[in-house]
Amino acid sequence: MKFLLNSLIILCFFSFGITRSQTLNYYFGNLHSHTSYSDGNKDSASSSVYNPAGSYAFAKLAQNFDFLGISEHNHYSSASNPGMQVSLYAPGISQAAAATTSTFLALYGMEWGVSTATYSGHVVIYGFNQLIGWETYGWGNNFNIYNAKLDYDSLFIKIKNNPNAFATLAHPSSTDYGNLSNTAYSSVYDAAISGTVFRNGPAFSTSTTYTDFAASDYAWYYKKMLSKGYHLGITYDGDNHYTTFGKANAGRLVILSASLTSPNLYTAMQKMHFYASDDWNCKIDFKIGSNIMGDSLSGTVKPTINVTHNDMDGELADSIKVWSGITASGISPTVLSVVKSSNTLSFTDNAMVIGTDKYYFIEVVQTDGDRIFTSPIWYHLKNASGIEEYKNDFTFLMFPNPVNTMLYISTNLNEDFDVEFFDVTGKIVHKEKFTTGNIKIPTENFAKGFYSVKITSGQFSQTKKLIIE
Repeated sequence: MKFLLNSLIILCFFSFGITRSQTLNYYFGNLHSHTSYSDGNKDSASSSVYNPAGSYAFAKLAQNFDFLGISEHNHYSSASNPGMQVSLYAPGISQAAAATTSTFLALYGMEWGVSTATYSGHVVIYGFNQLIGWETYGWGNNFNIYNAKLDYDSLFIKIKNNPNAFATLAHPSSTDYGNLSNTAYSSVYDAAISGTVFRNGPAFSTSTTYTDFAASDYAWYYKKMLSKGYHLGITYDGDNHYTTFGKANAGRLVILSASLTSPNLYTAMQKMHFYASDDWNCKIDFKIGSNIMGDSLSGTVKPTINVTHNDMDGELADSIKVWSGITASGISPTVLSVVKSSNTLSFTDNAMVIGTDKYYFIEVVQTDGDRIFTSPIWYHLKNASGIEEYKNDFTFLMFPNPVNTMLYISTNLNEDFDVEFFDVTGKIVHKEKFTTGNIKIPTENFAKGFYSVKITSGQFSQTKKLIIE
């Protein structure tokens, strides 16, 4: 999962990897859509497409479309509004597996929540093999995993505790998700949320000629969440309710991944290696050094941002902008640099001050007006000596807890640190040294019971309780 940030401290950011042993490919698709299993395929009488299997087959014929995620509404309310029943969730997962090939990836998840109540909002979720919900009807519980309606705190905790899951925020309003954008930063929510959307829909388009362009623009919410300290990327949603998958317009979520497999896509989403594009075959290369969008790193030199815009149709970028802000400042990001009529940009942030934590993301406007937003890169500028003043100790999170076989630990440390396990008698039963903030420790050989996990870095240490089952 993602690293965490505490707004009260000056962070030393860690890197997800200074060098990459694999070449990342560009995959274009959509993770927000619906079928007749909830309130999609509304034209099934004319399209003859009634279920996820038929929807995936339709999507495979769309141009420049490598993956489709179907995210059914998680609740029923009434037939076709949105109409999801728990008995349909497992068949949807099976149909996605059957539709996946070496050249097309089919995924199945849910869109959790409602949009008709105060502090409501929809969250697109993948990585759960069971339906999360709150309803009870004559057929029984309309969920496998209970989560009370409008209880976003419990929902984000569930997502954070599932190392295979990720969540993105759909068509947000200012007070959605329990008033998330107007309340204090939460490291737990930060660990759960991978992205928020740039454009959505048109949700009820019936076009299959790639001409019905999304007019919505949620970049304001993206910028606000970044200014609060959240570490998330920016997505692009079709939100299809008719049989238009990939064909309503050319808008795409673009994911950078080693290959087109479910595990690699999930990892790319968790690491924010993606961007939102009005154009269906535009490839954006955005780096600081060898680190790409979604990465976080620290260094002793002023960061140099390099961008290459490569449109496969030969289209020129009308402008390339570098946006930046100070992490957790609450101040909206601003444009630091812009080039016109060029496909490349190189910019060094010479104004950055030692000890500062900043984020950078790219906006490209093409000559036809299409816009592309990238996920950020986070950078911490430190002293050459590596000695800095801390306002508080570090932050770390471990999950799941209780754990069975694999414990994941996320921390904002980027220097050497020790992880120690103590049993109930105070005896050290395990100790390791790490240098990166995202780690995992196998626990299947530990005796079941209660433990204390202590992380020590320099003069600072923290201890948390752990249950191994």
